[in-house]
Amino acid sequence: MPADLNKLNDTKQKIINFMSVHGPSLPVHLAREIASSPIFAAAFLSELYAEGRIKISNMRVGSSPLYFLPGQEPLLENFINYLNQKEKEALSLLKNYKILEDEKQEPVVRVALRAVKDFAIPLKVQVNNETKVIWKYFLFQDDEIRSLVNEKLNPPVQKIQKQIEPDIKPIHQPQVQQKEQSLPQTSEQITQREHSQEEPQEIPKEKLKRKAKPKADPKFPRAVKEYLSSKNIEVLSIIEEKAKEFTAKVRTDNVFGKQEYYLIAKDKKKITDVDLTLAHHQAQQEKMIALILAPGDLDKKAIEYHSHWKNLIKFEKAKL
Repeated sequence: MPADLNKLNDTKQKIINFMSVHGPSLPVHLAREIASSPIFAAAFLSELYAEGRIKISNMRVGSSPLYFLPGQEPLLENFINYLNQKEKEALSLLKNYKILEDEKQEPVVRVALRAVKDFAIPLKVQVNNETKVIWKYFLFQDDEIRSLVNEKLNPPVQKIQKQIEPDIKPIHQPQVQQKEQSLPQTSEQITQREHSQEEPQEIPKEKLKRKAKPKADPKFPRAVKEYLSSKNIEVLSIIEEKAKEFTAKVRTDNVFGKQEYYLIAKDKKKITDVDLTLAHHQAQQEKMIALILAPGDLDKKAIEYHSHWKNLIKFEKAKL
């Protein structure tokens, strides 16, 4: 066992050394470096990411993200050509102006800025007690941005708040209207204002009838929920429901207390090593143990993969 552990650690160090020389890398390049398959390389990368030793880009080169070491973020600029045309145009605009006020951009630019999370950083600023969202290019420091905000926004910005999470969607959030200052009013003014207010509009009956009916619960997800309930497994949050797949975060009780899992249930007769690898990768991103549930069995390669990662991947065959 110690020899196997040393071998695993040596492989991880090879990956780290390769990225320190070559910068952001794809799994296929790292697999070639460690003389292994992309599937096993992806498993090692998942572990390194869970340990905080490497980072994963939001952008994709083909269908794969880039893996890089902390501090190598500026090197991601070398891969901007892999963005689509609208994203490249929005990013070029942001880089030229250094900051962009969100509400003043065209809708296509606002959508593109939210897509290039590696390069466009959203910030909240306070202007006369009004919150605004601005975007900064990822390589510019907050001190430089602060002076630009004070220069370009009128009236001057009072302060820059903590950086907001990239996955916020200000476009879809309801805007909070500020209250008008209360000033003394005459009775005549009050009367005029009351008469000027519009009567609430009545919603046509036709529109009320058009309400969409709730979709029926698919058979397989429903069977999975019933199975989990029968095993006293608590569903913490449902991530995705499909006709033949169900993903959720669940919790069970054992002798050592409560344990959380990243559950992926599949309606398949054979679970492959690819299924296990993807589940392992998704669970590692959430820093959780993967739990795969299926009515079928593991195939030959999946059995080998599962035996190698059995501490991080649990499989249960269930009648669903």
